[in-house]
Amino acid sequence: MLGRRVQISMFHRRAAVLALLSVLAGGLAEAELANAKGRVIILGFDGVDPKITRQMIDAGELPHVAQLEGNGTFVPLASSNPPQSPTAWSNFATCRTPVNHGIFDFLRRNPGNYFPAPGFGVTKQPDLAPDGALANPATYMNYRKGDTFWKTANDQGARVKALVVPFAYPVDDLSEGCCQLCGLDVPDIRGTQSTYFAFSEDFTKPEPVPGGMRLPLEFNGDTATVRVPGIGIPGKRGQYAEVPVEVVVDRSAKTTRITVQGQEVALGEGEWSPWMEWTFALSPKHNVRAISRFHLMQGDAPVRVYMTCLQMHPREPMIPISAPATYAGELADRYGLFKTIGWVYDTKALQKDDMTEDMFLEDVKRTMAWRRQLCLDEIDRGNFDLLVAAWTATDRVSHMFWRFRDPKHPLYTPEGAAKYGRAVEDTYQTMDGIIGDVMRRLEPNDLLMVISDHGFHSFRTGFSVNTWLVRNGYLAVKGQTDPATAYTDEKYLQGFDWSRTRAYGLGLGMIFLNLRGREGQGIVPPEDAPALIEEIRGKLAEVTDPETGEKIFGAIYVLHGDQGESKIESPDIQLGYAEGYQTAKASASGAAPNEVFSPNLDKWSGEHASSDVADTPGVLFANRKTAEDPTLLDIGVTALEYLGLDVPEVFEGKGIL
Repeated sequence: MLGRRVQISMFHRRAAVLALLSVLAGGLAEAELANAKGRVIILGFDGVDPKITRQMIDAGELPHVAQLEGNGTFVPLASSNPPQSPTAWSNFATCRTPVNHGIFDFLRRNPGNYFPAPGFGVTKQPDLAPDGALANPATYMNYRKGDTFWKTANDQGARVKALVVPFAYPVDDLSEGCCQLCGLDVPDIRGTQSTYFAFSEDFTKPEPVPGGMRLPLEFNGDTATVRVPGIGIPGKRGQYAEVPVEVVVDRSAKTTRITVQGQEVALGEGEWSPWMEWTFALSPKHNVRAISRFHLMQGDAPVRVYMTCLQMHPREPMIPISAPATYAGELADRYGLFKTIGWVYDTKALQKDDMTEDMFLEDVKRTMAWRRQLCLDEIDRGNFDLLVAAWTATDRVSHMFWRFRDPKHPLYTPEGAAKYGRAVEDTYQTMDGIIGDVMRRLEPNDLLMVISDHGFHSFRTGFSVNTWLVRNGYLAVKGQTDPATAYTDEKYLQGFDWSRTRAYGLGLGMIFLNLRGREGQGIVPPEDAPALIEEIRGKLAEVTDPETGEKIFGAIYVLHGDQGESKIESPDIQLGYAEGYQTAKASASGAAPNEVFSPNLDKWSGEHASSDVADTPGVLFANRKTAEDPTLLDIGVTALEYLGLDVPEVFEGKGIL
């Protein structure tokens, strides 16, 4: 065997036998051909849009991507339906559709009591024994069904590296010599997807806000002490283990000195701290460790400090975040402490003005660079057959900065556009640099595929699905009988009268019938369901924006939820919005506000989650020619076939080379 080192495994024995047979049959050339297939490297960039990519290639701004197109492939990559990240990355990982892997949205309802929960997984915090010792460690349960294609490859003897792939948590059971660092889905120590902290003299009391916690700074002279609530105390609902943080300010110099458990850092205005280590005592016998960073936003009056969420310590994670379990700690030894939270960019803090746009973009650069180094180092270390690595900044910057590139968006300003109008394109150029670095490390027979899970659209106007259902007599509000005026701001589907309800909405684009025998208080006979679905679908298809007269839906899909392994989770109708429209956030959370239409005044200004899947593809670049109509389901299948491995019958994709 020439070139690459052989590991004794079923996978490599197969290649060795083929090579030996070729030598015996006719010499060295045939032997080389038998071992011609090299490694597979897959790079994932969340939310990269093919239209923007095309424009930038044509402008000469993405030279490495252009090189891939010239020598191989650039085609749109069909996303999942709906084209939102938990669903799409689950399609990618399992090579299966949502009705089989079970992930449809960021939310999922309990059909028995209607109450929603996170759509992709849940954290169970640790349990303590009566003496305070740890009885049961914290765990994370992923609702997704089906093995990942890299786990399937590893089970057949391939050496695998999986680096921060979204929605692939908890860790896979990989063989010795393989490695995985989990990304999106990894919670903070509070069990949330990310709860940031903001300290300010402007705050008068501790106050939770969406995605964060605001804590007041009350100075006695130049010193204030803030008690930061960390992990919840088992058995004591609403109570948290706390650690004091001392903040000493020098207003004339606009500096602070922050002290946490004996660690002290001096910060000037606009500076980030190094990682600080925390220990939260749940009892005298059990502690939970965490890390975080501070940023001094304002050092005179009022003093304002931002703090990241309390992330799991890579050397002592509350729940394993890597395979082997020691790998995260080894990375900390290699690079120093690093972000372990899955929701790696603090969009909620930016939405609430507890972080600035410049802070956010600085953090994007730092984090993309760290992940770039990890990916390149693992390629350089070799000893793999399949490497999958991912970045999510391309998506998050698009969500938060689209308002600066769309003159029709309610939050667009010429001044903002002048400063931030190319923030999205900047992340694409960073992506292109990463791709170029990887291309320079390819061996002659390697297969490189670069993918995104979906494209992007502007989000200018919100549509309240539930309010529309109320107005059209399908959804009833408790204590209100006139559909023309009824509404409720009560979230989580708690404001509705199920005895009079035939359909309801939840999440970013799902509609469910209140089906008898499936929903806890269902009233729609199963035999009436097909006609009711078509009736609602037909009426929605004609809905227009009263301001513009435009139809707000590109398509409305029936997902045939009576089929597949996850039929109970499947919505009956999936909305496919046209450019500019998405579900209003209040409706997505299970309320029915008074207005059917509302301008989107949120910094979360770009969206894709319930856009028409036909108009929201991602991208595929490859250094080989591929089929013209690939989907996310096909990437893992193609990788397995290229490596000469068996493709499980339950995989729904196809090879595209």
